[in-house]
Amino acid sequence: MQLRGAVAVVTGASAGIGEVTAAALAREGAKVVLAARRLDRLEQVADAIENRGGIALAVRCDVADRDQVETLPTVVKEAFGRCDVLVNNAGIPGGGPFSDLDMDAIERIVRVNLLGVMLCTKAFLPMMLKQHRGHIVNIASLAGRFAAPGASVYSASKHGVVAFSESLSYELDGTGLLVTSVNPAFAATEGFPQTRLPPRIVMKAGRVAGAIVHVLKRDIAPEYSVPRWISPFQAFRILTPPLYRWGMRTVVKRARATRG
Repeated sequence: MQLRGAVAVVTGASAGIGEVTAAALAREGAKVVLAARRLDRLEQVADAIENRGGIALAVRCDVADRDQVETLPTVVKEAFGRCDVLVNNAGIPGGGPFSDLDMDAIERIVRVNLLGVMLCTKAFLPMMLKQHRGHIVNIASLAGRFAAPGASVYSASKHGVVAFSESLSYELDGTGLLVTSVNPAFAATEGFPQTRLPPRIVMKAGRVAGAIVHVLKRDIAPEYSVPRWISPFQAFRILTPPLYRWGMRTVVKRARATRG
């Protein structure tokens, strides 16, 4: 895809991966639409982009609110006439044992992380299909490929994003549209500070943004992991399930022993 002159919508753009991705797309020459719940913060991000010579529009939108999502394409079309790139980045953490999560927390995690991706995709898909071109990038997670202990609901939501992206990618084959799940490992952001992890394995949000730009410019689909060394571990999980499960149980036992 030629990003210069393209129109890109980024959800969850008020901070973290969404913010730096919007800035990276603007540097490539794209017109960016910033969507998130915090309008004041979005406007600050938009101002920063425009001060560097870019074009940005801030729109308040909660991806868990169907009515707000359904109006977003209209705003984008009125402002720029089309949507070439949709980055479904909005997401919230959801760690902790399943038995400790209340029903409201469970519903909120799934509604934002998975249903929000589907709602935004559904809202923009008619416009993009009419154009016969476009790229939808859904930000999943390493937890979308590995069932992380202690984060059952979050892992389920991100597994859903990966499956949805791959299935939709096949459905849209031949339409001119691409769908890709980008699966980051541990990236330090406002919502995911990663303070308990060794610094050497924690990425900056900018590395994920760079991967998203790479995926768009190279038309990569339906999946891309960052950093790239993660990919062989996916094969390890599929090809040697007993060994993989033994490893996960060992991790859980050690974590319990440390807490005890």
